[in-house]
Amino acid sequence: MTNMLDTPFDTENEEGTPPISLLPAGKYGAEIVSASVGPTKNGKGQAIKLQWVITDPGQYEKRVLFQSVLIQHESEDAQRFGRQRLKDICVACGFKDKLTDLDVLLFKPCKITVAVRKDKDGQYADQNEVKRVTSAVEVNKPLPPVNVVRMPKPAVDPAMNDEIPF
Repeated sequence: MTNMLDTPFDTENEEGTPPISLLPAGKYGAEIVSASVGPTKNGKGQAIKLQWVITDPGQYEKRVLFQSVLIQHESEDAQRFGRQRLKDICVACGFKDKLTDLDVLLFKPCKITVAVRKDKDGQYADQNEVKRVTSAVEVNKPLPPVNVVRMPKPAVDPAMNDEIPF
């Protein structure tokens, strides 16, 4: 093993990785493929890091999104919002017990609502953000209207009436 290249890599004449385009805001079928828990960057709390993969067939299939969900924080509001999100994720994944092992959330079909977050200062590029997680099967979704065609009752010959009177 060496730290020297046999052929020099000409950085000026090489093509870099093209930028990844953002997903349009909307709802997508997705599943969690990775979940871990650890301290927040500022050390003031604990967060669950989720990696989502789009499962809907089409041009966005297999695209990856990341989500951080606060579960402990010195800010009561931030902690409450994060725990509400975690509850939504658990319910969407069909998990209703006490959560200790994050692996129970993996590979469960869900529906995620994706938004495009813009940096108000313009310092950073726009980013996708997972705003909401729901079940992949919408339970209380109203059914579309059905056109019912009522057929007129055929005329019945009284002599052919075989109803039994009781």
